[in-house]
Amino acid sequence: MTSIFQDYIGVFMHVYLDDLFIYSDSVEDHEQHLKLVFDKLRENKLFMKAEKVQLYAEKMDCLGHLVDDKGLHADSDKLERIRNWRQPRNYNDIEKFLGLVNYLVHFLPDVTAYTAPLSEMTKNVQPFYWRPLHSVCFQSIKDSCCKVPILRPINTAIKEPIWVICDASISGVGAMYGQGPTWQTCRPAGFMSKKFTDSQRNYRVFETETLAMLEALLKWEDKLIGYRIHVVTDHKALEFFKTQRRLSNRQMRWMEYLSHFDFDITYVKGVCNKVADALSRYYESDTPEDQHHLAEFVNADIRIDKLGEDLPLGRKEEAEEMVIHLSAMETRRESARLKEKRETRELEAEEMENAREPEESEPVQLPKVNPTVIDSRDKGKSLRTTMDSDPTFVSDIKSLYATDPIFSKVLKAPNDHPRFFVEEGLIWTENAYKPGEKLLCIPKTPKGLHSLRGAVIEQAHEVVGHFGPQRTADYIRHWYWWPKLYGMCEFFCRTCETCNKSKGNYRTPSGKLHSFPIPTRPWQSIGMDFIGPFPEVKGYNYLWVVICRLTSQVHLIPIHTSNMATDLSAIYFREIVRLHGLPESIVSDRDPKFTSVWWKELRRLLGAKLLMSTSFHPQTDGATERANRSIGQIFHTAIRPDQRDWLIKVPIVEFALNSSMNASTGFAPFELVGGYMPSMMREVRYDKLVPPGIRAFAIQAMQNLYDAHDALIASRVFQTHEANKHRSPELDIKEGSKVHLSTKNLNLPKARATKLLPKFVGPYTVLMADHKTSTYELDLPEELIKRRIHPRFHVSLLRPYIESDSVLFPDRKKPEPYDFGAPDDAEEFVECIEGHEWKNNSLFFYVCWALGDLTIEPYSKCKALKALDEYLAVAGISDPKNLPKLSAKDSRPRKRRQTSNAIMNETHAIKIAE
Repeated sequence: MTSIFQDYIGVFMHVYLDDLFIYSDSVEDHEQHLKLVFDKLRENKLFMKAEKVQLYAEKMDCLGHLVDDKGLHADSDKLERIRNWRQPRNYNDIEKFLGLVNYLVHFLPDVTAYTAPLSEMTKNVQPFYWRPLHSVCFQSIKDSCCKVPILRPINTAIKEPIWVICDASISGVGAMYGQGPTWQTCRPAGFMSKKFTDSQRNYRVFETETLAMLEALLKWEDKLIGYRIHVVTDHKALEFFKTQRRLSNRQMRWMEYLSHFDFDITYVKGVCNKVADALSRYYESDTPEDQHHLAEFVNADIRIDKLGEDLPLGRKEEAEEMVIHLSAMETRRESARLKEKRETRELEAEEMENAREPEESEPVQLPKVNPTVIDSRDKGKSLRTTMDSDPTFVSDIKSLYATDPIFSKVLKAPNDHPRFFVEEGLIWTENAYKPGEKLLCIPKTPKGLHSLRGAVIEQAHEVVGHFGPQRTADYIRHWYWWPKLYGMCEFFCRTCETCNKSKGNYRTPSGKLHSFPIPTRPWQSIGMDFIGPFPEVKGYNYLWVVICRLTSQVHLIPIHTSNMATDLSAIYFREIVRLHGLPESIVSDRDPKFTSVWWKELRRLLGAKLLMSTSFHPQTDGATERANRSIGQIFHTAIRPDQRDWLIKVPIVEFALNSSMNASTGFAPFELVGGYMPSMMREVRYDKLVPPGIRAFAIQAMQNLYDAHDALIASRVFQTHEANKHRSPELDIKEGSKVHLSTKNLNLPKARATKLLPKFVGPYTVLMADHKTSTYELDLPEELIKRRIHPRFHVSLLRPYIESDSVLFPDRKKPEPYDFGAPDDAEEFVECIEGHEWKNNSLFFYVCWALGDLTIEPYSKCKALKALDEYLAVAGISDPKNLPKLSAKDSRPRKRRQTSNAIMNETHAIKIAE
């Protein structure tokens, strides 16, 4: 382009690579200039895309700057940090913002009128209070900074020095660069703020200050390289960095990059370096809810050490998440960099290396890797030896070079591409990270054929033990190369079924906190759970915990594990209903005693609605879970070492729980239910404090309930806010999509090693998605249904399923369903089979459950039961098809499990009374 338009450059046009900029003083001149340019393009058979042509433009974007009739202006995007400066949250935030604005005040007209109210705030010793006036002033200052052209690009025609002012704090780095006689008066050209990661906060102060300088030079490299620059810092030791004799491996890498610049380092006191200090502390007041894009984090250490050879272990784990984003950013930076004149072959080879292949999948965000894994860069088993053992591998490579969009050009004219060389029909390139090593170039495979790249990745991923994409790609780079190798490895690992099922989930739990409706009267809604086992005393070894969800009053009922559903129903009437009546709703986990057929029927008769916890999410019934923890704590302090006296301690434990003030309501349960606090110790009261009569007593009790209800509402808001700090946003899971299910609470085969069991199984289809409660219903396989696994799960136990790309990896095997084996407890709740019945040539059995239920089940559900074998043995029949076809009257079991007639009569009486 430069040679074609050499007669016009500097006269009425400028050229940068393939960008043409034409400028004129009038419309007539402009049309004449356009004709000259178009004629030149036509002569050289060059064409322009119509959508990229801007004709008769009054202003345009030119290499990151805005050009109009008033001159050259900095791009407004460089003021993004000021434009998006968030509202101050404390006095320190105000001081940081004013420190930056005060530096720019001589570029802004009348801005001091807006800074005065903010400055006055910092002089008060009153609690921080942000008023509407402050919001108006704050926004006006930001608007002024963005409207007035305070930024001025670096002008190398003038002799003023170029300054880079940087600083680091505990939260991040900040910098600005500009041009002027001194660093205090230089006109700014750009600002920058970046946040430290958790690992970088552990760096030494010298290294964090060096990172601030590196981050600034990397950001403005295309503006600063080739010119003399002066770096200003408030860290004295950094002055001697260029002359330091002993450097760590990491610092040597940094020094190698800094050698590209002509710079010196000047020390100033920290109190003088206000602008860079304010920019570095921008993220200081972050809260756990604040989330930032990867581009906002300091990444100079990764960009300089791309393989992570000298990074700390914790930083390597963070690097794997950032590498994709940084590679894309690096490509953009390279394309925008002002290059010196280079040979055509070098430019073409570099463009080929960075070229994007058509129809290749975009890389997706990496999951966090296991922090316990120690990195290793050893080669291990040779991948080339393994792949070359396939007799067709090399021949396929040679034949597919002709169809590859990149390597076909290299094969036709190898001398035009110095980075590649051809030997015996194979294309090789030199390892950029280990000079002297040759890498075999693998071509792209057309659709429908065996993927060579996919085969290499699959083999390497197996060899390195299913480590992440960084390990897999590093291993492949010892022998092979192709464009976008890491992107393919990342997508392959992301969709690897073995990795998805065997690796844990290291992110915070998904799904926000969803609270149940708050009851309006005592014992309107209750929670239930079991706690134990305890040493068996007088036939008891468990406690049944029943709690009122409004008042937190607790009843502890000793039971035995052998108690059936009928027994629990009788106990419930005796201990709870006689005192508090029937509840409108019950919150419970999915214990078999609460979900059996008889229990559900009893609830239907009573009209009680059961709000069941989702599968394996005990936080749903939070009140009962907290009561369980308190019970255990009190028992620890009250019982003897042999624990044989736990039963006699139950009354005092219950009294202690109901006498303790609840943090949510602000009252003890006794005060809310009875209106007073019962005492077990001698009291001395002032008589005038005692309510004079029954009416006052009732008013006091009712007022306590009102206060408790209001306190619960406030407490729920606070609890939800605090809980959501430690939770991730809701996953985007929709009905019909597929997810993997965590095995954390699944009853997997007992004989298998726990550490070797998969972390996830599936994928399973989502049948129902309830985003309001973060619960999802899955289409579970028959193996899990037999284990009585309820199909509804909380989102924290799910992981979205990412389907593999059949174009990139056509030979990839489809995942096989996990073999759950024979259910160990499939018959845990079946006591016996008491009879059978034929209906329309279909066989049904009367199944007696250990919980007291008697149900009719089809043969398909009973054929694997040991109880069926016993039933057939008693009948002297080996094949169920030979069971006699008795009449309906004779086929029914003659002896059923006895149920409590008294309970049933009592239930019926209650329904009539209602």
